[in-house]
Amino acid sequence: MRHSAIRTTRLFFELILVAAALVIPRSASMEAQVPTAPAAGLDPSKLPDAQGIHLGMPIEQALALMKSQFPASTNQLKVTAAKFMNTSDKAWLTSMTATLINTCQGCFEGITVTFSIPPDPQRVVAIQRSLTFGPGKQPMLDATIAGLRQKYGAETFKSVPNPVQAVVWLYDEQGQHLPATTPKFEPGCAGSISEPPAGGDSLNNPYPLGFVLATSPVTPSVVATIMRNACRSNVYVRAQLSPTGPGLLHILDIQMSENAFDTRAVIDAQQYLDGLAAGQKQKDLKNAQQQAAPKF
Repeated sequence: MRHSAIRTTRLFFELILVAAALVIPRSASMEAQVPTAPAAGLDPSKLPDAQGIHLGMPIEQALALMKSQFPASTNQLKVTAAKFMNTSDKAWLTSMTATLINTCQGCFEGITVTFSIPPDPQRVVAIQRSLTFGPGKQPMLDATIAGLRQKYGAETFKSVPNPVQAVVWLYDEQGQHLPATTPKFEPGCAGSISEPPAGGDSLNNPYPLGFVLATSPVTPSVVATIMRNACRSNVYVRAQLSPTGPGLLHILDIQMSENAFDTRAVIDAQQYLDGLAAGQKQKDLKNAQQQAAPKF
């Protein structure tokens, strides 16, 4: 009986050490790999926008602008939501989409704003603005590109028409343009974020989220693997332009994302879930140890 109690106690403490290892704070080495937030904090007004909705904007401000810019009287408004599984946390919005209600044949106008994941304060991490112009309403292609340059500055990259053209802008988190020689620059990173699936169609029907990162718990080696992806840093904007007829634009699709903020938010969310899992495991182990202990 005494040897059994000793083995049980030893196993309990060994498992406690394993569980404690799950709770890994963002170490100095980890911080060195994850994009560091601007020292003065994130200023959304310095980051790219679509229809006045800026990347990095707090969710409350972005929702208010979406509802004012795209009123329900002329737009279909839809939201998606998610919720952490096995917690008492409330559900949160993951995105909001506005689609213009119109009678123009062959026309389309829509915008989707994606929000970062808790527990960090939620901000706009991605925006997609899509426009399809019907017959007789197509703008000039060159004039549209000139307008994009006026809004977002000189592009970092521009593809050769095939016939779709892609124009890409790269910024740091302070809104400064970065050159194409920036390490790991990839033109396709706009809109490439690590947020979980949009999922549920309302706060009352959220997508159940058990984990954020496929590899967990979060360790320095996991972070190092994540940061090998070029799309985990900086801020991207990409406009894709599909022409119709000589010099006319048929489809304009603009995607932008705050990839660095998204990376920090996703890692923090997984660390939060790791901590909850470790705490529950310690609680279960303690209960098991108390039940296994002999009574004298």
